Amino acid sequence: MSRNLFLHDELITEVLSFLPVKSLMQLRCVCKSWKTLISDSTFVKLHLQRSARNKHLALFSYKYQTPRHFSITPSPLCRLLENTSVTLDDDSGFHLNKGGLLYVVGSCNGLLCLVGCLYNDNYEELGTLLYLWNPATRKLSKEIKFPPEKFQHKWKFAFGYDNSNNTCKIVAFHLLSTNDEVRVFTFGDNVWRNIQNFPDVLSYHHWDINHGVHVSGSLNWLAIRMESKFVIISLNLSTESYRQLLLPQGFDKPTLPKSTLAVLMDSLCFCHDFHGTDFIIWQMKEFGARESWIQFLKISYQSLLIDYNVISNSQRMFLFPLCLSENGGTLILACDEYEQAILYNLSDNKVEKTRITNKIEWSLSKDYVESLVSTISK
Repeated sequence: MSRNLFLHDELITEVLSFLPVKSLMQLRCVCKSWKTLISDSTFVKLHLQRSARNKHLALFSYKYQTPRHFSITPSPLCRLLENTSVTLDDDSGFHLNKGGLLYVVGSCNGLLCLVGCLYNDNYEELGTLLYLWNPATRKLSKEIKFPPEKFQHKWKFAFGYDNSNNTCKIVAFHLLSTNDEVRVFTFGDNVWRNIQNFPDVLSYHHWDINHGVHVSGSLNWLAIRMESKFVIISLNLSTESYRQLLLPQGFDKPTLPKSTLAVLMDSLCFCHDFHGTDFIIWQMKEFGARESWIQFLKISYQSLLIDYNVISNSQRMFLFPLCLSENGGTLILACDEYEQAILYNLSDNKVEKTRITNKIEWSLSKDYVESLVSTISK
């Protein structure tokens, strides 16, 4: 005697929330109720929470980079950890032919923020355009045009999420001695608004790598106060107000070369070179509390198989932590000079270097998680 199999809605939701986005996109065709469920905002949030355990890297490739062509390839982090010698399929990436030389300035909730210059048919610069792209769903937002400015190249952009209003925001700013104007674009409003100017500080961060670090509902930049001290400028995306965060005791002098901010395991990190012999990462365990800084890692360049002479003589040499594996055992570092990523095992100090055949600009790559989050403004 046959019996009809019945699954409660709660169980269906639970099972589906663990599936990859590609499978969910296919399962929307099973029935109308599943399509409705997978598109529901509550399910999208649940799936995003579950996906946080399965990290990916968006690998920026300059193999095809031209003023009218942009390529970025999503890759599961586990794939890189299992095999550092990888050839990326030419067709696996995202190729954007939109008339702009684009780069990624931020990653949040499974979305990447792309920024670039807009050109006419004669390759004359017309302005700045931005997009949101979801690598998992392959959905691209409409063009977001930045208001025309005389000095477009002076503007920098950052991307984050306003937790209180459940919306993404893009922050545009330039730190000049005569003008430190800041503007915010909120998805849903779809307009650029002026907000309070940056505090009286000097810009200091690696523009090619660090376009504002997003953590705890804020964007954070490393800067120098007028009394020549390092400070972190933190913009709360909910209140759109600033505060200054202090670095670990003894590390506030701007004499540390090649310093930057990063995020590892949802914690703000301060990274710097130490006397040309070691790379140090400090981690802020409680966001905003100076006393919570701990030295997370101090590793010699010799252990990383990096030549000391390269560190001493190269202006390009720059290490940047991309992400930690889920178990916290492997740190992935971008290395500009060698155009490689370094995989460092924290438990046994074992080092591997990537051998990906495609031309990857590792310092421009971003970590992200798969999500169903829409790129459409509401």
